[in-house]
Amino acid sequence: MPHYVVKLLNTIQSMGVEVLAIVPKSKGASIGDGVHETFEGAQFRTVFLESYKAWYGKPFFKGFYQVLKQENINALVLGWPYFLALVFNPFLSAKIKRLSCRIYAREIPFTVPYYQDTLQAFSDRCVEAQKTEKLFKSPWLFKAHKWVRKQLYSHVVDQALVYTEQGVDILSSYGIAKEKITVTYNSPDTEAIFASIASLKAKGDLPIKQPHKLLHVGRLVAWKKVDVLIRVVVQLRSSIPDIELDIIGNGPELAALQTLVKDLACSDYVHFKGAIYEGEELSKCFLSSGIYILAGMGGLSINEAMAHSLPIICSVADGTEKHLVYQGINGMYFKDGDQSSLAQAIQAMCQSDTDSMGIASLKIIQEQINLQQVANRFVSAFYPKN
Repeated sequence: MPHYVVKLLNTIQSMGVEVLAIVPKSKGASIGDGVHETFEGAQFRTVFLESYKAWYGKPFFKGFYQVLKQENINALVLGWPYFLALVFNPFLSAKIKRLSCRIYAREIPFTVPYYQDTLQAFSDRCVEAQKTEKLFKSPWLFKAHKWVRKQLYSHVVDQALVYTEQGVDILSSYGIAKEKITVTYNSPDTEAIFASIASLKAKGDLPIKQPHKLLHVGRLVAWKKVDVLIRVVVQLRSSIPDIELDIIGNGPELAALQTLVKDLACSDYVHFKGAIYEGEELSKCFLSSGIYILAGMGGLSINEAMAHSLPIICSVADGTEKHLVYQGINGMYFKDGDQSSLAQAIQAMCQSDTDSMGIASLKIIQEQINLQQVANRFVSAFYPKN
């Protein structure tokens, strides 16, 4: 289970909601390469079930219904691809509903087309990194994906959960009423971040901020476009002599990125810090940096950077950036996949009042989108006011 999900479920559990997580005994097929998984510190119960590949080619759990019945589950939250079982096995869906169990689908909105979208229209609003998926290879597969969701939202689920406001419009196009869709937003453990910063401050161990040190945190995968970021930093070295880049993370692209740094002879100012997931060590990396940059897809690292009072540069991340990053207030946007646009954004940011932008970032996290607020939204979906 991704570590940030453990934090969220712990918070929901602490609010008086009994949480039971059903997870595969081996690594789930829906978890990407390099995602940090752990159950350390989990304060909720977990049931490990054997998974199998269903006839439609996606994983599901053996003994799933038996657990729901035995545990008297009142609310069931399923994400892709697990909710497919309720579409392709309507008998299972009917049995679950007879348990008086409400069914919630949790979606990642930027991966879902509007029901009325053509393949071309969906492709036009997606970033290039998405277009390697099978969905874009065949008009028939695209139509099949939309048919599945039409059945799901018209006939199966009771409510839906999304983490962006655009997700309400997307899912309602499949037949579910907007009032049955809750925007939860998304957040890492912001309270733990604030505690790490406070601890460093109490010990007098706060690092010195370097205004032109850029930071990237995340899995090292192709769609993060860390290679583009490295090339831009090398390009800007002549105009910003003290520019640096720290890269935190691990993943399948690490070796290729290290080779790129060697080929570009920039190892004295582009540094690989390895995988650091939380705690004071990670906070030191954020606090010693002046600007946070997400060159490609991503999400929660933006929240983490903002909680450390950093201004943000990004393009199209995962949709959550629209609720977090505001042009000229706490960050800047660049055109997706455009190296020149990214370079211009970095130059402009280096000439801006990054301290004021960082303060604005922190305020957004403290007042609008943090772990407690996200947990509150989940609980309000489970216990809707009549």
